[in-house]
Amino acid sequence: MNNNKETLRILIIDSDAEKAETILNVFRDAGHATRGCHITSVESLEGALAEHRRWNLLLISDFSEDLTFSSIDDCVARQGRDIPAIAIIDSADASETFELTRLGARSVVPLGNNDHLLLSALKEVEDLNIRRHYRRMSVALYESEKQRRMLLDDQVDAIVYISDGIIRYTNPAFMELTGSDENESLTGKRFRELVGESDRQQVEDFLINTEDSGQAMAVIQCPLLKAGTTEQPVRAVITPTSFEGEFTLSLLVRPNVSETEQVIKQEVIQKTSPGSASGLFNKQQFQAQLDVAVQRAVAGKGKTTLLCMTLDSLRAIHEKDGRKVSQPLLIAVAKQLGGSLDKEHTAASWGGGVFMILLKVEEKNQVQVIADKILTAISSEPVAIGEHSLPVKISLGGIVLTDTSNDLKTLLVQARHAATQAQKQGGGRLCFYQKRKVKVVSDVEKQLAGMVSQALNNDALRLFYQPVVSLQGSSDEYYEVFLRMTDVRGREHDAASFRAKLDKNALWGKVDRWQLIQASKDLMAKRKDGHNTCLIVHVGASAVTDASFVPWLGVALKAAGIPPQAVAIELSEPNLTKCSKNIPDFFKELKGMGCQIAISDFGCGLNPMAAIAPLDVDLVRMDASFTKELTSADKGDELKQMIGALAKKQCKVIVPQVESAAEMAPLWQCGVDFIQGPFLQSPSQTMSFDFESDI
Repeated sequence: MNNNKETLRILIIDSDAEKAETILNVFRDAGHATRGCHITSVESLEGALAEHRRWNLLLISDFSEDLTFSSIDDCVARQGRDIPAIAIIDSADASETFELTRLGARSVVPLGNNDHLLLSALKEVEDLNIRRHYRRMSVALYESEKQRRMLLDDQVDAIVYISDGIIRYTNPAFMELTGSDENESLTGKRFRELVGESDRQQVEDFLINTEDSGQAMAVIQCPLLKAGTTEQPVRAVITPTSFEGEFTLSLLVRPNVSETEQVIKQEVIQKTSPGSASGLFNKQQFQAQLDVAVQRAVAGKGKTTLLCMTLDSLRAIHEKDGRKVSQPLLIAVAKQLGGSLDKEHTAASWGGGVFMILLKVEEKNQVQVIADKILTAISSEPVAIGEHSLPVKISLGGIVLTDTSNDLKTLLVQARHAATQAQKQGGGRLCFYQKRKVKVVSDVEKQLAGMVSQALNNDALRLFYQPVVSLQGSSDEYYEVFLRMTDVRGREHDAASFRAKLDKNALWGKVDRWQLIQASKDLMAKRKDGHNTCLIVHVGASAVTDASFVPWLGVALKAAGIPPQAVAIELSEPNLTKCSKNIPDFFKELKGMGCQIAISDFGCGLNPMAAIAPLDVDLVRMDASFTKELTSADKGDELKQMIGALAKKQCKVIVPQVESAAEMAPLWQCGVDFIQGPFLQSPSQTMSFDFESDI
């Protein structure tokens, strides 16, 4: 569940440990792995900040005389940390909200409004990551520019960078070509001053037009002044680039072999796919054009629109008449597309009946006019291919490039999504990409409950089993039970991705009983074959608060002929806090019956060891985020410390999501009892792992 989400490191300031744990669980219930630190004094805050940890959030839900917002903010500032602070207060009146915001709070959230807290916090984490990325990229850019200057200075060819007609950089070879004094700087001068007087205006206009139009490459031939007096013909290849973080033109200048050239000669290098029957660009050429368009958009040099065109009727025609008809149709449509576009626009065939188009317009009404022209040119009449008269149906998706556009792959995917949306609306139209809005609202639980209820009624729940293998030579054969749900659209969901939102619901109690009955049948069959197999079955918080659950479990296991020792009932670490009053009696009943006790998602609470100290626990499954940290800079130091503490409590430790031998080796060295993960075997519908084989 946590594989694709960032581990959140959170400082929580509150005098009440239970309240702080409840706040931390808001993020764990949303699927985030966490590392929390409970702060109760200025000293503990300073100690936490002094550690080599990258804290993501500072949540303040309790102020005191020592821990005022100002003192907290000063403490963070003294340590030179960038940690967004969110104040959680009982009653967020306007004056208090203003005062906290003035003092530096990024957000003020009413106590108990978990959706508001989650939404605000995740936005702050996203902004923090952007700031961190900016700082990393600033350092990387500085180093890159330093290296590039060294390379340019050693370059044999003359190179000059120009923006808005003004010289930004010249290398020594260019200085030598123009006969400039090596101690003289040309930076800041207009390039036209180095051009023969009769051609200056034409050259400047051409450079500015090339920069404004965003051409991927152009060439200019003109006379360049040497030592301010002698004209020498040169040929400059112009390409767009960036210099010191800004969009510029790079001119590679060489003496012209034709010294009889007396007039300025300008040309734009047009790149079309060699041998292309349609005349459209290939992918590589189009991506170069798109890269320039993105650079210009980010630099505020004008916007461009990316269109994706899908040939919706291609698949049906290919299935009916084969490649001999579909391929000529594709070429015919490509020619029609190329013929419908003006010269300043470019297009490329993307394969599979998909085309990408780059329009030098940004206004949506202008884009719509061009889209209508394309639709008319391609879809208005059937295309004749041999004896076939084929109707053509296309859909268009568009996205306007802005100063927030920076990832080419993302832009291409977004344009494709927009075209898919146009296709879903019947095709023959243009749809602009709209970012999906993620709802962080309580009605999501109602929707999930409806899906789970429907899955129960439609027999759309399935069990999978993943082996839990000993690293210490134990003969125990454990399997963890995974529950997966198939929705009405045929998509499969792992219960771990949504269980935390529902496991207090009485509905989840029905799910727990269903999976125990089904798992018991499979376990009984396995044990009849002579295997001493045990199952680890996860149950929700509703089972803890349901007084009838443990008696029912005893009856169910007896009916299946399964000894209670063969079943480990597993509860998540967050539920230890949520059900703290019921947990001791629940575990006592299970142990009295003979079942084993397991804790999952362990290690992400504020004080994990204190949470299980009074409990009789057999197995502890660490949170998957600890496994990912084995290959990080600290080499899993937190995991190793926790394994040592659990060993003293006589708890057997399971480390999940082991994906390689590189992760397994340090786990064996630090005394981990069991491992599981795709390196051994992915979850399967059968219990077929060979526990006697060498790992």
